Amino acid sequence: MNKLPSGLTTDLIPVVLAPMSGVTDAPFRRLARRYGASLTVTEMVASDRLAAGDEEAFERAACDAEGGVYAIQLAGCRPAWMAEAARIAEAQGASLIDINMGCPAKRVVGGYAGSALMRDLDIALSLIEAAISAVSVPVSVKMRRSVRLRARTNPQPVLHR
Repeated sequence: MNKLPSGLTTDLIPVVLAPMSGVTDAPFRRLARRYGASLTVTEMVASDRLAAGDEEAFERAACDAEGGVYAIQLAGCRPAWMAEAARIAEAQGASLIDINMGCPAKRVVGGYAGSALMRDLDIALSLIEAAISAVSVPVSVKMRRSVRLRARTNPQPVLHR
């Protein structure tokens, strides 16, 4: 499916501001948009904290006053939290929900979120399905090829000759 988030068209400058923890807050996203980013992404927001109504999580997920096309990046390990956080994000004006399956930070991986999800595809799929079923905006997934140089955390396709 090639569904673009509402307001994002192919004639906009194809620059996306990637999510960066501690960096991509609302003022920084406004600046990035002012200087050409057509899509900005919040820093990672814990789905359980957003679903629980945590004030700091709501601040991280806040839509800027200037609006624009933006995505909220969610991290988590429970489908119910992911679904509720995605609903909240959409209600706040997110044009896209991005699920973080790539963060290798010990705190995130230790909570069985981020890149740890690449080791359990059933849980990863349940999070994606929960988010997709909860919202009408597109859902994307950020992942990485591996956490360590010598160990892969994601399945590799099997090529048959």
